Amino acid sequence: MNAEQALAATEGIDTPVAVLDEAAMERNLTAMARHAAGAGLALRPHAKTHKSGWIGMRQVEHGAIGLTVATLQEAETFAAAGVDDLLVAFPPAGEARLRRLAALAPRVRRLAVGLDDVELARQVPEAVEVLWEVDTGLHRVGTEPGEPTARAVQELVAAIGQARFRGLVTHGGHAYGGDRRGAAEDERSGLVATAELLRQAGVEVRELSVGSTPTAGFATAGSGLTEMRPGTYVFGDANQVVLGSHALADCALAVAATVVSRHASWFVVDAGSKALPADLRVTGLQGFGTVVGRPELRVERLSEEHAVVEGGSAAVGDRLLILPAHVCTAVNLHPELLVFGPAGIRWEPVTARGWRSPGG
Repeated sequence: MNAEQALAATEGIDTPVAVLDEAAMERNLTAMARHAAGAGLALRPHAKTHKSGWIGMRQVEHGAIGLTVATLQEAETFAAAGVDDLLVAFPPAGEARLRRLAALAPRVRRLAVGLDDVELARQVPEAVEVLWEVDTGLHRVGTEPGEPTARAVQELVAAIGQARFRGLVTHGGHAYGGDRRGAAEDERSGLVATAELLRQAGVEVRELSVGSTPTAGFATAGSGLTEMRPGTYVFGDANQVVLGSHALADCALAVAATVVSRHASWFVVDAGSKALPADLRVTGLQGFGTVVGRPELRVERLSEEHAVVEGGSAAVGDRLLILPAHVCTAVNLHPELLVFGPAGIRWEPVTARGWRSPGG
């Protein structure tokens, strides 16, 4: 991030504010598109990171075949923005989600969901394809690789038909534990071995989809996979820098904050837990984010409107840029992004925040 330009963009604007370096973002989009192409994989970024229609379209313009989303709010927002191929990577349990899926399907060229329950799959609208979730190490949703998944998918195909079964999907989120390479291999081997069992049983498996920014860098040609779904790469964050999956210089989004109080061994800024996330911090990250250009500082404590910063001094009225630990959550806390770049400074709304559209 260009810190000087970012702080200049906030002049005269109240803080806290999420600031986006558009040039850095564009570098990230270009680099991941090239990496996916070099690995022979389709790129379907997870748009939960940015939740912004215009950024989703920029990803498609950079070569993404479509987008991954986590909520129906996101799916509807990106369909309205012009994205016509969507994967809802979240089980669509509940009448409201199923109703919204049915209404969305005619608006896009291709719509799919990820799930791990045959009975739920029976309820999914017929126009919607299904990917089966495999648990390759995160232990959140999905069935175990190998025979457990092979048996479940055969039951799935018997229930909904071969034509609607698209393939297998997994998320190597356990990479945030620090072993990026190991998690990437868990993703790859878990899906490839399971797909082989299914093919031996006569089940067609069209897609093997993996996804996380920490594991994306290990994608290679000839892996047997078909698709990758990184999300955080679009902005980067302090977690990714510590993990080694994103360069600090290429981080594109930070939260600008103002010093409001100072003491002998700490000072306070106006970006608390309503502006900076407190949810996900990887081992090795000190504090709740990284202060751009001030590596000696640590964001030690968050309350609702305050953050306590230790490790150095600052004057009341000074402004700092804080790279959030987890940018996906940070974006969801801000209704708008202050974007600066070659075309000047502008505000862009975060259009897919929340879970429910009007009448949803």
